[in-house]
Amino acid sequence: MRGISDVKRRLSMNVAHSGRGGHGLSPSMLKVSMSDAPLEVSASQRFVLKAGPYQNNGASQWYAEIPVGSAGQLMKMALDTGGNFIWMTSTLCGSHGCRHYGEGQFNPAASSSFRWMSQAQQSVSFGPWGTMTVELGQDYLGMPDSTSSLVNNPYTPFYLSVAYSGDQFVQLDWDGGLGLPSGSAYADPNMPPVFATLLDMGLVDPAMPYMSFVTDRDTGQGLAWLGGYDSTAFDPASGIFMRWSPYTAFEGVEYIWTTPLAQMRVGDQLVASNVLFALDSGSSQFKGDDQIMNTTLALVSGSARPDVRFVVGNHADGSVGELVVPPEVYEVTIQAGPQAGQTLPQFNPLGLTDLVLVGSALMDHLYTIYEYTVTVVDGKHVLSPAGMWLFNKVGGPCLIQSRSSIDTVVGSRS
Repeated sequence: MRGISDVKRRLSMNVAHSGRGGHGLSPSMLKVSMSDAPLEVSASQRFVLKAGPYQNNGASQWYAEIPVGSAGQLMKMALDTGGNFIWMTSTLCGSHGCRHYGEGQFNPAASSSFRWMSQAQQSVSFGPWGTMTVELGQDYLGMPDSTSSLVNNPYTPFYLSVAYSGDQFVQLDWDGGLGLPSGSAYADPNMPPVFATLLDMGLVDPAMPYMSFVTDRDTGQGLAWLGGYDSTAFDPASGIFMRWSPYTAFEGVEYIWTTPLAQMRVGDQLVASNVLFALDSGSSQFKGDDQIMNTTLALVSGSARPDVRFVVGNHADGSVGELVVPPEVYEVTIQAGPQAGQTLPQFNPLGLTDLVLVGSALMDHLYTIYEYTVTVVDGKHVLSPAGMWLFNKVGGPCLIQSRSSIDTVVGSRS
């Protein structure tokens, strides 16, 4: 762990470098940079991520502890690029309802700043996971790099759970989710996108329309950075840009971050072509199309344990990207829940036609950046999806085995 003075010195060098390539801290400095050193950088919000146990429910193990309401009730919240609304488990569930591993419940009665928007109960969908019964309220959400809350007027709207059930929730490491949809048009109609609100409040610099994620499964530490990324933490020649393309097989799911997937191969066998690929920070496993996932499971379950290859996106020089996922990555030892102690291939058929989606099972080994296009309409920031960037992490496995003849500059595309 480097000292605080070294962190400040390195930050000043990065800020002086300016441009799009020098905004960041290395993962080795997450703890000191987030909690100990008041660093002067362009407006951004950096969430320290903590890991719960990896469970076999398809949800990411990563969450940030976010204070909510006047009393600063600390909630374990996933920063979820696979969601389009904010929600949290609440005391409306009662003492025996909404069982989940994270165990936290937001108590609206304990917050003097809480306001109801609607107590009419409604259902919100988690796709193949099922539904949750909720009511709609609003309150302050604390941000890590601001002395103020997310918004002061109006408050931040979010759903409070009244009821949910099922093994998938019982194994959930977090108490709620902070949805980060692909664009303003795809956000839940009851709440604006978090990133747009941060822009409106001056808490994120519009010149940095990026959300970056880096996690370390070994240390249980990570960083989700809204409005920044660390160019020293990844190999620029490995960079792949994946332009956004909407997933339309099911109505209303365009909020996920999807891109064309040219090919998916298990060993030498082609299992998918010309489908869509998604990176979802709220998920863990590879999941999606039943035929693709079942075929993959059958092929990786034998003694050969072949690599899984993805042809997706483009490098800075225009060449196609190739991502190679070995069994050491797609096989994960389950740390809690009914399958605790078992090492299982992380491929799950969920009926999502022509889609291959993955979260922490892959993202823990790479550096991921999501990019928006930002416009201003009637004084408000409006988000549209540009795409996603993937890099090999410095010191991490070389999963992106294709290389560019020129270094990737985030935000610049061939």
